[in-house]
Amino acid sequence: MVISFTMRFFSGQPITLHVFSGFLVRGVFFHGLRLVDEKTATHVHEQRTLSPYSVSPILNERGVGIFRGTIYPGTSFYFRVTALDEHVGDVFGKFLFAGEVPEIKLNGVSVSLQGVAVETWSPGKPAFPGEFKRFVVDFRSPTYFRNTQKGNGLLESLLPRRLRKKRRPMYRYVIVPVPYLFFRNLARLYRRFGHGNFRYKSFSEWLLEGGVALETFSRLRAYKVYDDRGRWSRGFVGRAVFDIPHELYDERMAKICFELLNFARFSNVGGNRTAGFGVVSYRFSSSG
Repeated sequence: MVISFTMRFFSGQPITLHVFSGFLVRGVFFHGLRLVDEKTATHVHEQRTLSPYSVSPILNERGVGIFRGTIYPGTSFYFRVTALDEHVGDVFGKFLFAGEVPEIKLNGVSVSLQGVAVETWSPGKPAFPGEFKRFVVDFRSPTYFRNTQKGNGLLESLLPRRLRKKRRPMYRYVIVPVPYLFFRNLARLYRRFGHGNFRYKSFSEWLLEGGVALETFSRLRAYKVYDDRGRWSRGFVGRAVFDIPHELYDERMAKICFELLNFARFSNVGGNRTAGFGVVSYRFSSSG
């Protein structure tokens, strides 16, 4: 079961955000875990597989990301921490609810916790609405995908194997909403933290055949943001409209798309999703 905590705050002092705010939220998450269960915090931090949590960046009352800059005194804001593993969710919940109101700091400044909303999610909720062909996805925080290129180039592949050089996999960073990369990333996360028995292989093959197409996009903008070590990452925000072509429509695959989009509201998508990247929302669209 997925457990999501949305925490609302009020700032009585200015807060300077020298780094992308999602990194600060991730710090709050690990601070809470360590206070309750150091062993769990260490295990989650040192995992080299898919991480069992995601966070949002800091958002204002209108739900617009405050990625960096200054949060001025008198400002209300919120952020989300989501545990994709029930045990991790229980530990973080104890940090929030087991005793007195916890002290939470952002960049060394104490902020006043005004309230916490808890939401849970499990596979199959909500129910599939029927024909599901067209949907609008809003990428609300910087998003990018990794595309791994393995093996040799075309010319080298024509050489005898003994003459070929060994090549390390190359990672390409894609900062546009490519349907295959978007849904493949969600499928990997869902297989690990959602429902492991769904048709991952056939779904991936269907995607490669063009099962989901990018119909149009709007207001796409690229951001360059930094972490606390001065390292930068790029990502896009904006809106994309995806469509399942009529000739490739398969209700089983459409159900998986629907399930993955609901899961994505909690998991985030793409690279750095544990630091507030890849926050998405979606809505069904019936218009062409």
